[in-house]
Amino acid sequence: MNETKKKPMIVAGIDFSDSSPVVLRHALHAASACGGSVVAVHVLDKSMREHREASGHGNPGFEALREQAESRFARLPGVKDGTVDLSFTVSIGKPAVEMAALAADLGADFLVIAANDLTKKRLGSVAARCLRMAPCDVLVLRDWQGGDFRKIVVCTDFSATADRAIRRAAAMAGRSGAALEIVNVIFPPGLDSWGGVLEHAADAPESYEEECRAAAKARMAACLKKHSAILEGVRHEAVILESEMPSVKITGHVSSCGADLVVMGTHGQSPIMSHFIGTNAERLIQDAPVSVFAVR
Repeated sequence: MNETKKKPMIVAGIDFSDSSPVVLRHALHAASACGGSVVAVHVLDKSMREHREASGHGNPGFEALREQAESRFARLPGVKDGTVDLSFTVSIGKPAVEMAALAADLGADFLVIAANDLTKKRLGSVAARCLRMAPCDVLVLRDWQGGDFRKIVVCTDFSATADRAIRRAAAMAGRSGAALEIVNVIFPPGLDSWGGVLEHAADAPESYEEECRAAAKARMAACLKKHSAILEGVRHEAVILESEMPSVKITGHVSSCGADLVVMGTHGQSPIMSHFIGTNAERLIQDAPVSVFAVR
């Protein structure tokens, strides 16, 4: 007896800021492409309600607020299209905690949220917490990311998690018609562990730098071959960069190459382990000036 394949589930965090239409649009687009459904959630921030009460303001009851939220949600673009199975729920608590819990309860494939950072340079606090706490992949959208992605950069260290990131990135590029760069950063082969310049024998048939760069190209070629099926039909190229600090190098590259999304794997496999996101991944997530898709 064949088991029915689980329909992909996407959770969209809606806070009714200017970014909410962007979040909902991307969630609906992804669900439409994969035959999935979307659960949009608005979290009534418990700390904000407590702050209002402490300041002498009254708070409407939960039912009244839920009805108000439903009314506002119904006016968002795309809600009434009917092309995707879409539902809406309201809860009270800490936004990141509630969204992570909902994603876990639903077995969501990924969570879509807005960066919502007032400085426009780093992630807002809720987005940063969601990246650490959510038990699924997390797509964090910058406020200006209204249309489809045009250029996607996916980072790989050739690990299993990076392979999954490549599959995610290739699928997104295929849906949006975006160009895809598969980027690997190697330690500069001409430097030793202390940053000093390495010396080689004058009669060596091939320098150490050439060996390292050839090995990096071979690993990348093997990676492209491994993912050839999903990359078919996707405009893509491989890029090998050199730096002692991969996160800094990739952040600079993303800024200069015109990308509007960076996809990367993290080391987190659970709500607990996700607190140990790799150092390079965490720095890049925080510093990238574009939208970020963190893949577990």
